[in-house]
Amino acid sequence: FAAGCYGTGLGLLAALLAGVGGNLASWTVHGAAMHGLGASGVVMGALGLVAVHSIAHLRKPPGAARIILASLAGGVMLFTLLGLSPGTDVTAHLGGFLSGLAIGSLLARLPSSRFVPIINLAAGLGFAAMVIWTWALALGRIG
Repeated sequence: FAAGCYGTGLGLLAALLAGVGGNLASWTVHGAAMHGLGASGVVMGALGLVAVHSIAHLRKPPGAARIILASLAGGVMLFTLLGLSPGTDVTAHLGGFLSGLAIGSLLARLPSSRFVPIINLAAGLGFAAMVIWTWALALGRIG
């Protein structure tokens, strides 16, 4: 859904960066003792991106506030149901969700960039580069 809202490349990159925010939040709270690095922060980040996408309606006529509040309330409810499960890294989930809200609110205020192919291509290449780089770092430590 995030890729549909912001464009494929931009949505992937934004969700990945929101996941980075979630993992940084977990690392900040738990310190070096925490060795988890899951993708659930990315999923919660994508949820935040989708929940805040309706901010673009601020420029629209009456009733926009209701749409925005409903979207945010739905995102918070889904976060509560999916992100606060016992035994999971709730800090990473919350950090990813809040990072997704922050990144999405910035992207929603920009002109619709999802239809600009060069932006999506550049963001998609940035996403791929980040994934390849992190795998290279991980595999380099094993060998």
